[in-house]
Amino acid sequence: MMGLVQNIKKSTQLRWNRVHKFKAKINMRIEMGPYIIKTAQSTEELLESFKLRHEVFIKEFREIDADGLDFDRFDYYFDHLIIVHKETNKIIGTYRLSCTDFSSESYTALEFDLGKLLNQKGPHLELGRACIQKDFRKGAVISLLWRGIAEYMKLSNSNILFGCSSMKVNNPRDAALVYKYLLDQGHVLRELVSQPTPEFKMKDFDAWYAFFKSGLNEKQTNEAQELMPALLKSYLKQGAKIGCEPAFDVEFDCIDFLTILRKEDLSKSLAEKFQVSR
Repeated sequence: MMGLVQNIKKSTQLRWNRVHKFKAKINMRIEMGPYIIKTAQSTEELLESFKLRHEVFIKEFREIDADGLDFDRFDYYFDHLIIVHKETNKIIGTYRLSCTDFSSESYTALEFDLGKLLNQKGPHLELGRACIQKDFRKGAVISLLWRGIAEYMKLSNSNILFGCSSMKVNNPRDAALVYKYLLDQGHVLRELVSQPTPEFKMKDFDAWYAFFKSGLNEKQTNEAQELMPALLKSYLKQGAKIGCEPAFDVEFDCIDFLTILRKEDLSKSLAEKFQVSR
């Protein structure tokens, strides 16, 4: 009986979030070796991507052992980039994208004040909920996500990419440590374009940042590098910048960095590899 009730509740929530009415804003499909990179075209593909997100964000990231789907009210407004493994026909990677030409709805705006950023020349492309199935979490598949992003960027004519980069850190000491490291490495915009919204401001962050402000020693630098996830490192490698101090997401018990990538800052290697006009 409990399982039936949960299924009914889940179905109701999916309808409330208009998943059954979902339609892709941009259609794209690219085949690369054993993979297909495409935008989700059906409710079934959307639900499978929600299942993958649940496995990564809920079961693996939050260590909650329960089956389910990860979705919210923003999914209806976004397109969903998916990577399909041809051999198994399973979705092994996903990323949601939203162009400001199609919608003004923004998940990132819950955590950060985006007024200054969105006043810059657009259109803007918001990215979020990136995840890759654990067995495929390697450089080649991350590169495939970038291939899809680059193609979607061209098709939507977007000038600026932005979104939240999550890090499995839930204390202000480590958050300030990583932020100071990013600042020292030149990865933070000199003229900060944002700040966390009040409800996402991390308690005691300022005190710990003041503690590290004089500089990091070698041990602290190595610690900061180890805390940084591969996807954020990939962003920075391609020319992305951090917009301000991190926000703290209580629900997911992690910090998020506002990550910004302007078309003109896109790394030359990526632009040439994927033929993105800079």
